[in-house]
Amino acid sequence: MGILLLAATVIVAVIGGRVEASGLTGTQVTGALYFAGYSLDFFDPVNGRVPAGFLNAAGTAVIISSNAVEFGYDDGTATITADFTDTRLTVTDSPHTTASYNPIQVVLADPAFTGLSKVSDGFPNGGLTASLTAGVITLHWAGGRLTNGADAQAVFALNAPLPPLSIQLTSTNTVVISWPASSTGFSLQQNNSLNAATWSAVTNTIVVTNGEMQVILPPTGGTQFYRLKSF
Repeated sequence: MGILLLAATVIVAVIGGRVEASGLTGTQVTGALYFAGYSLDFFDPVNGRVPAGFLNAAGTAVIISSNAVEFGYDDGTATITADFTDTRLTVTDSPHTTASYNPIQVVLADPAFTGLSKVSDGFPNGGLTASLTAGVITLHWAGGRLTNGADAQAVFALNAPLPPLSIQLTSTNTVVISWPASSTGFSLQQNNSLNAATWSAVTNTIVVTNGEMQVILPPTGGTQFYRLKSF
């Protein structure tokens, strides 16, 4: 039996390996906000509704700062912001009226973006979905009813260190695969080769024991690869 562990969304680490966090403060990010049915970029100040005090008041390309909100929009019915720290992104929709709001899309681009995982999500109606491809973060919300004074907010970890996977054989000839319980936003996948198209989710029950996420697996008849994938 052979088992290899890969701690990443791509093949970048082996047993116990880590990829260090890359800070984002000082890098340039370009942002865009769209509403369903509109092609205008509402983070672009030339289209109006960008309040003073947000970094995008001077344009859609801004430098990430630890003490300022990078992107802001306000049309009198809601304020939408995208606020970066060195390793976090917080997206907030603050309604000023109780009503049903249109779907939105937020697109944020920075070549320094290499990792994205969701920490928390308070958006109703399916939450704020997210993807990261080639340095571009795309966020979608399907829209829905918001209550005046009740913010909808989602927080994402950016370029966070990849959690290490560990393996242990038990006395009953099973295999325990584990990673830190503090590393949220990851799912365990398996493959009998390194073919990128054939990874599948491990459906065995995950339990939290002594600060670790643990999955108990039976031994296999051949080599198996495992990885954590952010979602």
